[in-house]
Amino acid sequence: MPPFAGWNFAAAIGAAVLSGGLVWLWSRASRSRTLRHVERLAFHDPLTDLPNRLLFTDRATIAFANAKRDGTRVGVVFLDLDRFKLINDSYGHDAGDEVLCGVARRLREQIREVDTVARLGGDEFTLIMPGLRQTSDVAKVASKLLEVFHLPLFSAGRDLVVTASIGISMFPDDGSDAESLLKRADAAMYRAKKRGGDNFQVYTHSLDADARQELELEARLRRAINKKEFVLYYQPRVDARTDRIVGFEALLRWNDPLRGLVMPGDFMQVAEASGLIVPMGDWTLREACAQASRWHGDGCGDLVVSVNLSPRQFHRSDLATTIEGALADAALPARFLELEIDESCVMNNADASLRIFVELKTLDVRVLISHFGAGYSSLSYLRRFPIDGLKLDRSFLTGADEDSRPLATAALGMARALRLKITGEGVETQEAADFLRSQFCDDLQGYLVSAAIPAQDCGRFINGLTNSRKVGVEPGLRV
Repeated sequence: MPPFAGWNFAAAIGAAVLSGGLVWLWSRASRSRTLRHVERLAFHDPLTDLPNRLLFTDRATIAFANAKRDGTRVGVVFLDLDRFKLINDSYGHDAGDEVLCGVARRLREQIREVDTVARLGGDEFTLIMPGLRQTSDVAKVASKLLEVFHLPLFSAGRDLVVTASIGISMFPDDGSDAESLLKRADAAMYRAKKRGGDNFQVYTHSLDADARQELELEARLRRAINKKEFVLYYQPRVDARTDRIVGFEALLRWNDPLRGLVMPGDFMQVAEASGLIVPMGDWTLREACAQASRWHGDGCGDLVVSVNLSPRQFHRSDLATTIEGALADAALPARFLELEIDESCVMNNADASLRIFVELKTLDVRVLISHFGAGYSSLSYLRRFPIDGLKLDRSFLTGADEDSRPLATAALGMARALRLKITGEGVETQEAADFLRSQFCDDLQGYLVSAAIPAQDCGRFINGLTNSRKVGVEPGLRV
């Protein structure tokens, strides 16, 4: 046997044993890391790393059990971002993901260590807040969250302000399990969304009845579309200097067999939320263009018809094609169609609105921003928008009193500086009309001129106004 052969053999055996042990230890550590990774994927959202629905349900169940034992309450908060789809559509999904991660960070920063914030999917987030005594404790947190959301998030190379709608339910008052409490917090959030977003609502049992009524109303609206139960009324607009009628605004009414003539305030929110506003809006556009064409054929001059676009319509990718089709079917020159877009709809995503306005102007239609001054128009954007005019919000003209006049004067001055045509809407008194004339307002619209009237009465109204030639003088149809 060679010298040291035994020692070499023993060393080899020891090395092998040591190596095998290290491999075993490494393999075990690797398996442990893999299991932890798999477990994290199973219980956490991959984008924000927040707990997912599965972990939310598990923690909620534990919180409910502890609350039942301690005699405390648990708050469940459902949070949904307002108009988040516009961010994805305007800036891309990468920007949307950045916003979601920023929202997740902010939520983490605002909660206690004992609370849980989870992402259910999309732009929906939930919070579990254990150990509470009263609902007002959650309401305070919700108010604070709304304030925090007003701070801009940096995404897509720019600052974006993303507001939220929040719903609140409480254990054990509103349910005994995670599913029922989440459902009721969702119902409260939906009410917050209907009230314009950027607010919170607390669940009440009346919400269930409200939800059933809305589902029934949605079903009836679908039938109304199929049975062609909608009709247009037209509110005239006159030149503030000459009192000459310049056009009509088309306003939708529902001729319900059960309730008679239903005003849009009673069904428009459900129509917008359900998406039914799209076929209703398309019909309104086509019918208004057809009516304007008939007026021209009857020798009523160069009257313009105005049509309001809902937020869903305004942001549709086929909007321009739809408008072109309505004009072509009615054989109506584009210059006789005005499109009115609410100021809040425009400014919620000003960059996207700018692109839409540019596309609309290529059609040669007129574009107006309505309810001007009621929201938060940016002067820099108004200068860039290729629009033709503004409609001053009626809130400035209620009585045209001393408090509202300075604001109205400032808004009208801004519009004149931008060389935009100005219409005062909601003009109900002679005093308001005189004030608008003194501020060089172009057109007047409101009950002082006339309420909205059926299409068959428009001809008689035109003749009556022509004979009277003075706003404030009763032409037979004025209300």
